[in-house]
Amino acid sequence: MSDIVLNITRLLDAPPERVFGAWMERAQWASWIGPAGVRCDVPVHEPWVGGRYRLVMHLERGDMAVVGVFRIVERPNRIAFTWMMEGGTHDSLVTIDLAAAAGGRTALSLRHDGLLTADNRDQHGRGWESTLGKLEAFLGEG
Repeated sequence: MSDIVLNITRLLDAPPERVFGAWMERAQWASWIGPAGVRCDVPVHEPWVGGRYRLVMHLERGDMAVVGVFRIVERPNRIAFTWMMEGGTHDSLVTIDLAAAAGGRTALSLRHDGLLTADNRDQHGRGWESTLGKLEAFLGEG
């Protein structure tokens, strides 16, 4: 696996159990996953170790599917899953760590390992930053 890594941290205004559920429950995940302006469907969502997922991003230039396998599911503190464009030959690993923070909030750390180039890391960084903004808005609604 490549040694190019993306790290992002966010402080979310919801407790860890609520944030964890937003990743682990299909309807919730489908409500916010994907960058701003992108609607996603989640036709496969098996949130247990060894379970698969498939999400389809509906982009202006056409649909793009991402597939992977859940590697770690430790309620409510850690989730890890592989990440690969459907039909691709290279997967990477996304690890989400959640920690309780003051005021009932959650410190979220996202680490995306195995990206192929610095440009690829930067593209994923923009996507994840936008996606986490949608997660923040989703958590604020409920």
